[in-house]
Amino acid sequence: MAKNYNDINYFETRPDIVKIFDDLDSFRNYCRMELVEFNEAHLYNRESWVWRNYEKSTRPRKPWNGEKKQWSGERKPYQGNKPRYNQ
Repeated sequence: MAKNYNDINYFETRPDIVKIFDDLDSFRNYCRMELVEFNEAHLYNRESWVWRNYEKSTRPRKPWNGEKKQWSGERKPYQGNKPRYNQ
């Protein structure tokens, strides 16, 4: 007779197992979106380039602060090989 697993709260008491399955699911979704080969053996394998790229894509990025130097539209005058303007 089959066991009824609805009564067992195994996954509620084991958050590490839940994290593995969540990571596997998000890694599979990444492989699907990037059109790379999905292999469960690459999960947590730092030698795999697919896993390294996945980790790089999930890394938090620095927010852009908007302090990029703006171009004023004005050009500097051409000074050539021997500039005379800065004497």
